[in-house]
Amino acid sequence: MVELIGIITLTLAGFVTLAALLTTLAYLIPQRAERVRQTTSARPGRSFIIGLVNATFFGILAALFSQGGELGSLLAIIILLALLGLAFIGLTGLALLLRQRFYPLHEETPHSLLAVTARTSALLVAALLSPVVGWFLLTPILLIIGLGAAIAALVRRRPEGVTPDETLD
Repeated sequence: MVELIGIITLTLAGFVTLAALLTTLAYLIPQRAERVRQTTSARPGRSFIIGLVNATFFGILAALFSQGGELGSLLAIIILLALLGLAFIGLTGLALLLRQRFYPLHEETPHSLLAVTARTSALLVAALLSPVVGWFLLTPILLIIGLGAAIAALVRRRPEGVTPDETLD
């Protein structure tokens, strides 16, 4: 019984913190998140392929490094955390895309926009935490799409003479 309470508590804490992380990232790095949203919206298949290739390559690289003692294990953990960070930036862009689709006619006052973003992030995390389908199908697919979209958005070329702020117009 104690283990069941621990699992429920851990799941609820994970739900709240992941939804809060996605909402916070949308406001901490709004330009990057918007670029990731645009990339995910325009080419989700391309984002999936880029994410799958990079996750496979860096996963194998991390596995090889983890065989190399303490320093190698540290490098493997750093690689995996960097991939996870990029995937969460990608999930933030996906949450912004879902917010745009769930609430297309919503008035954009700062307070209500925060509430709508938090609600959308909570719905996304709830979908990822749904048993079986969410755990084994939706979560890996969305993490790979998020990773690919984040990588594609971060390395996207800008036209010459254009500042980063002008590319979002």
